[in-house]
Amino acid sequence: MKAGKIIAIILAMWGLVLCPSLAEATLITIEIEGVVDYVGDPDGYLEGKIKVGDTFTGSYTYDSDTPDSSPLDLVQGNYWHYAPPAGISLTVGGFDFKTDPANVEFRVALRNDIPPGGSDVYSIGSSNNLPLSNGTLVESVWWQLNDNTGSALSSDALPTIPPTLDRWQANVFDISGYRTFGIRGHVTTAIPEPATIFLFSLGGLFLRKRR
Repeated sequence: MKAGKIIAIILAMWGLVLCPSLAEATLITIEIEGVVDYVGDPDGYLEGKIKVGDTFTGSYTYDSDTPDSSPLDLVQGNYWHYAPPAGISLTVGGFDFKTDPANVEFRVALRNDIPPGGSDVYSIGSSNNLPLSNGTLVESVWWQLNDNTGSALSSDALPTIPPTLDRWQANVFDISGYRTFGIRGHVTTAIPEPATIFLFSLGGLFLRKRR
C-alpha cells in the first residue's frame, strides 16, 4: 500500500476520534482501473503516448447526500455536483484527465427498470475538465454501464458503494477532446478508496455507540 494512502487512512481515523460528527461524512471516492480499447487521434494531439492495451487508473468522488435533480422521474435519478472535491481524476499514458475544480459539472446518473424492457444504467460524467499538459482541451470524461436484465439496480437512488462490474453486460469508458481525439476503454476494477471504507465502517461504530 502506498504511503499516501496509509497517511490518508490514519488522518481519517484520527479525525473521527477527535470529531465524531465526521462519522456522518457522505463523500464517496471510488478507485477505478481499466484498459484502453480504442484510440482515435489522427492529428497527434496525444503525441502517440496512449495506445490500445494501456492501463488507465484513477478515481471519482461524489456526495451521497446530493439530491436528485429530477425527483418526479421514477425511473431516472440525476445527481449533479457543482463543487469540489466532486469529479474525476484519471491518468493514462502520462496524461492526466481531471475535472476542473474551479468549474465542476459532474453527474452521477442511474436509471432503474427503463421501460419497455426494464434495463438498468449506471453512469458518471465530467463536462468541465482541465486541459492536458500540452494544452489540448478535454471535452468530456464519462463511464457508462448497461444491464439488459434489469437486475443490477434496485432503485435510482445514489449508492454508497461502487457498481459490481460482473452484473453489467456493457461497460464503456470514454474520453474525448473538442473534435481532436477520442479514447474508449472499459473498467476492470471499481473499489472504494481505503479512507472511504474506514469513514463508513467507523462511522457506523460511532452511530451505534450514540444509540
